[in-house]
Amino acid sequence: MIIRKLISALVACIMVMFIYFLIEPSGFVIMLGMYLFPILLVYGLPSSILSDFVTKRIKGVIRGGIALVIHLLLASVFVLILFNYGEAWVPFNLFLVLSLVSSFFFWSVDEFLKSNKAKQIRKKIDDLKIY
Repeated sequence: MIIRKLISALVACIMVMFIYFLIEPSGFVIMLGMYLFPILLVYGLPSSILSDFVTKRIKGVIRGGIALVIHLLLASVFVLILFNYGEAWVPFNLFLVLSLVSSFFFWSVDEFLKSNKAKQIRKKIDDLKIY
C-alpha cells in the first residue's frame, strides 16, 4: 500500500508540474515540484491512508466519491491552516487551487492503481520479463 501511495504522490506531483509548465514555462515549475513533492509525502500520504482507512468497509463508486471528498477536504484544511491570516488572498487562492488539483491527481492515480485495469497492465509487464 505504501509503494502505491508513493507512486501516486510522485505521479501527482509530475502531473501538476506539467500543467503549470503548460501555463507558464519557466523555472517556477521546478521550484514548485521541489516544494510540492515533500508536502505530498508528509501530508498527502497520511491523508490518503486515513481516507483508505475510513472508506475500507464501503464498496463501489460511493467509496471512491467519499475518498475524493476526504482528499479534497483535507487539502483545503491544510491550506486554511497554512494561511490563517486574512490579508493574503492571492497566495491563498493560488495555494488552494494547487492543493486541490494535486489532491485530485493523487486520488485519481491512487484509484487507478487500485483498479483491475492496473492489475492487468502489471500482469502484462510481468509477462515481458526475461527470466
